[in-house]
Amino acid sequence: MKRAGITGIAVSLAVMLTADVFAEDMVTGNVFWDKNQNGVQDRGEPGIEDVCVSNGKEVVKTTKNGIYRLPAYEDMVVFVSKPSGWMTPVNEDNIPQFSYIHKPAGSPSEIQRFRGLEPTGPLPANVDFPLYKVKDDQKFNVIVTGDTQVYNDREINYLRNSLVKEVQGTDALFCISMGDNLGDDLSLFPRYLDVMGQMGIPVYYVPGNHDLDFDATSDRDSFDTHKSYIGATYYSFNYGDVHFVVLDDVEYPSPIHNGSYNGKIDDTQMEWLANDLAHVPMDKLIVLNMHIPIVSDVDRTSSQHQVDNREELYALLKGRKVVSMAGHTHTLSHFAPGDELVGWGQPTPFNQIIVGAACGSWWSGDFDEAGIPISYMRDGTPRGYMVFSFQGNKYEEIYKAHGKPFDKQMNLSFLTLDFMGWYDRIASGDTSATINDLEFRDVLEDTASALLVANIWGASMHDNYYCSFDNRRPVEANWTLEMKDPYALALQLYVLRGVPGFSLWNKIWDNNIYMGTNFGPGNAVKLDEWLWTVEDRSTHLFVCQVPTDLEQGVHSVTVWGKDMYGHNIQEVKVFEVK
Repeated sequence: MKRAGITGIAVSLAVMLTADVFAEDMVTGNVFWDKNQNGVQDRGEPGIEDVCVSNGKEVVKTTKNGIYRLPAYEDMVVFVSKPSGWMTPVNEDNIPQFSYIHKPAGSPSEIQRFRGLEPTGPLPANVDFPLYKVKDDQKFNVIVTGDTQVYNDREINYLRNSLVKEVQGTDALFCISMGDNLGDDLSLFPRYLDVMGQMGIPVYYVPGNHDLDFDATSDRDSFDTHKSYIGATYYSFNYGDVHFVVLDDVEYPSPIHNGSYNGKIDDTQMEWLANDLAHVPMDKLIVLNMHIPIVSDVDRTSSQHQVDNREELYALLKGRKVVSMAGHTHTLSHFAPGDELVGWGQPTPFNQIIVGAACGSWWSGDFDEAGIPISYMRDGTPRGYMVFSFQGNKYEEIYKAHGKPFDKQMNLSFLTLDFMGWYDRIASGDTSATINDLEFRDVLEDTASALLVANIWGASMHDNYYCSFDNRRPVEANWTLEMKDPYALALQLYVLRGVPGFSLWNKIWDNNIYMGTNFGPGNAVKLDEWLWTVEDRSTHLFVCQVPTDLEQGVHSVTVWGKDMYGHNIQEVKVFEVK
């Protein structure tokens, strides 16, 4: 049975609906100051002027009395764009309540695996949005997390004991979860949202390709279950001098990818975005949030894993101050205006950040001391999240590796002939090769063939870092795409226990409901699909040649530099020469 879900319940509390029905050619309502925060416009609670409201296509501003009027469509989401200095109500899971779903017939009959949307019936006479006043902070922090991607209840435990536990008590105003919130099993939504809500701050959700109703036959219906729990799949809101935009850039099913998904922002959203931006002053910072990156790092030659119509998006945003954030790749990358990699087709005109993944490489690998998979990402970055600090229309960001202090921003390791021999044995299927074979990896026998590899997680190709062996004269490290990261590979390769299989259609279904409580990680995939941190995988590797004149004994090397915001970053490694 399809249900309206948490969003439908919250709407009855946060959006005042009258019972009378009028001709469904227009939708109208009031945006008002809900002084007592009861969700109802009481006497003495005035309307709010100049607040943007949309039907998912057109955007209008409220009158001096807080009234809006928009064309009505058979299948639409009506939502308010929260102005700075105001806040929408949140539900029990800390999900902001700013949208009303209008789908009179509900989800189509083919959506059966998960609950979809119940018929909403006729459009109400009024769809009203309550707001309440908050401090208009010009300086504030935001938690941004990439793919949490939980496939089962065990992985929700991992999420609770890592990201959620760390973020509790944060001074951040809110969190943005960048899609692939779940791992295909949408019946996990209630527990997942309950756990995420325990961060204690509002959570804005971006839809991802693993949050889909895979039995949908139309892109219009493909996020119906997601909508039933969370609400709108694209929308905007304002804090300080920053205009945040959430986009749904997952087209499913895609006519050009054999019914799979594709990275694309559909025409209706593009029309909405143009109308939305028409009300945003040019001096505001625009922060785009989408799941599939506009341009990718590891998937840069794949059209499916980048936004097809990015040139149209670039043209729409021309002349504005923009940063784009995305997830999807389970990597961390920074691209500056003018950067271009093979497969993009043109340079990026603004900053783009791929924010990493809270699940790392799908909650895989050996366990840490807390019983959570170490799960280094595809580019050798530990699982974690980002903290963005906004001041006016400017921002800085830093990556926070789970369980590590903020000043831990890199790992150092040596790429040696011995390591490559071990790597080749595992890659060829030699099951006798284990991590124990690397017991003396920091004892160098042949310095002439050894390279120091620094994986500096938040770095970009434009940064400058330096190496100093035994306090000698510093040597500039070279940025490279053509290198392996031995530190991450050693953690990723020797334990394959937790690598999940990704075949949705081979999973066991019980009465058309995928029982996530019954299944843990799948069988290990083939090793050649799991050699993540190799050439072309990481955009933040720097290398230095080890000096050939080091004497036998103990030595140290220091790698340091400044990040793009001028903050000092440093790491020291102690090693031996034999």
